[in-house]
Amino acid sequence: MKDFPLVSVIMPLYNRVHLVGETINSVIHQTYENWELLIVDDGSTDGSYEYAKAIAVQDSRVRICKRDCSPKGAPTCRNIGLNKSEGDYIIFLDSDDLFASQCFEQRVQAAQQYPDRDFLVFPIKYFEYQVGDRNDIFFRYFYQDYITSFLLKSHWITMSPIWKREALVRLKGFDEQLACMQDSDLHLRALLEGMQFKVFRDPSLVDGYLRDSNHYSRISNNLTAHKLDSKVAANRKMFVLLSEKKMLTPIRTRMIAAHFLNISWNYRLLGEEKKAQQLWLEAYQKEMINRRSYQIGKSFIAVRNNHIIKKSRLLSGIVKRIYQTFLPQFLLYL
Repeated sequence: MKDFPLVSVIMPLYNRVHLVGETINSVIHQTYENWELLIVDDGSTDGSYEYAKAIAVQDSRVRICKRDCSPKGAPTCRNIGLNKSEGDYIIFLDSDDLFASQCFEQRVQAAQQYPDRDFLVFPIKYFEYQVGDRNDIFFRYFYQDYITSFLLKSHWITMSPIWKREALVRLKGFDEQLACMQDSDLHLRALLEGMQFKVFRDPSLVDGYLRDSNHYSRISNNLTAHKLDSKVAANRKMFVLLSEKKMLTPIRTRMIAAHFLNISWNYRLLGEEKKAQQLWLEAYQKEMINRRSYQIGKSFIAVRNNHIIKKSRLLSGIVKRIYQTFLPQFLLYL
């Protein structure tokens, strides 16, 4: 094994001129120096591409290109970066997040310590305005096993793992048709393929920082019918993959049904009543839920669409809290 293997960092970029400089600097200031940063611009219109290109002129380890194929989106950009990369190991980075200075050094050392693992997963902390202003760690808990945890939305994020290049090649990278949940999809496929991995949970090993989306708009944050359609596709895909692998347990089935209910709820918020009804009916027709669960969910979706509740921020907030806190868990046991 090489003493200093090349680490390829792959970053999609879209309209982040106010943040991307700090993100790139978190790569440039690594204690481990044998890396390359591949930035794939997704059609920025705010000067992000030009800003990053100017940095690339000053450091030959930084390379930048524009997305030259469809569809538009981060998954396509990441796959382009993967195809252009030359590293032994791959790490993905979003253009608003940051690495600790020791990140690459720590991850390469761990990868060399566990050469039989296809990927290693490290803890990530949130931050709002600057690193250190929050102490909560992403993926702080898991339920029974990692597959079930993913279905509970407790999963790894894109920047958490360091991958062996050949592992990502076997997985064929990201699903470019998914506008949302691409990282969950990739990680679930890795688990279903039986890839070998190790998760480091020690808080002292935090080596990356996830910017909180409440203060800076993330690319995937805005609620649109297109993104809801993508979430439907991702959950259908999970259902099919788990079925094919004979790993679709009753509780996992109910968890996917809970996601269908959540998406149906959001379709109603956007006025897509027909899609909401059809999706929740699909959960029943595919036997994810029983008749009683279907009726309860159908009634709750209708309540959320009540014009009085929609006009009241207080009532709307209360109903939303009831859904988020109680209803999915309740449906799991009906």
